[in-house]
Amino acid sequence: MASRTELKEDALDLALGILQLARDPEHGFKHSRHFSPIFKWDLQKEWLKAFLNHPKIKPLVDEQFDIPWPSFDAMRAMPVGSLGNCTQLMFSQLEIDPLPPVNKNLRKVVETNEKEDYLSRRLRKFHDIFHLALGVDTSVAGEAAVQSYIAVSQRQPAVVAAISAFMTHSFFYPDEHRMIWEAINFGTQVGLAGVFLEGCRWEEGWERPLAEWRSELGLTSLLKNSPFQDEIHRWETLPS
Repeated sequence: MASRTELKEDALDLALGILQLARDPEHGFKHSRHFSPIFKWDLQKEWLKAFLNHPKIKPLVDEQFDIPWPSFDAMRAMPVGSLGNCTQLMFSQLEIDPLPPVNKNLRKVVETNEKEDYLSRRLRKFHDIFHLALGVDTSVAGEAAVQSYIAVSQRQPAVVAAISAFMTHSFFYPDEHRMIWEAINFGTQVGLAGVFLEGCRWEEGWERPLAEWRSELGLTSLLKNSPFQDEIHRWETLPS
């Protein structure tokens, strides 16, 4: 069990991280070192153990399912509106790394095993595909929507810290206040509706229409209430 001194230090570190991320969300990786204590929480450890055995996650983990992504040139040749075509447009124009590096700013505070490492890599690798599927941008509001979805869908305690930072950001920047809270509401509603993006084998369906993916996942009707109406079909209609 952690000492009172350690708990106090961890709490202060986490509070600092929340405030820094709220003030400067553009440099989230830089501030992420302050969020390391989260991974020592018993709640987080219990979540990870349970999530690894989720009926839609366990087969992926046991199989270590991982098919290399096509090149952007190959995705560009896919049908307009397909998951692959939309992905390369979004990633290219927003300069998103398709294979985000390991965040070395996070201090390793707990030991992990092969299954846990695989799950962490997979969730990180497809984070921006969640943005695409949910039709949300990469602004603070868009990230708040995704993290709120994750909090409900995965029941993951760690994301509460990020959501707290985005909530705090809304008070620092009044012009973004309403959109951030509408985004949190949207992400929450998607999670409560039972949508589960984490279990998808996206790699087997790059050429499938994004609209088909959304319909299969139960997103189509939910997107009608999204505050990101200008973003939903943005990448489906742009020329490659």
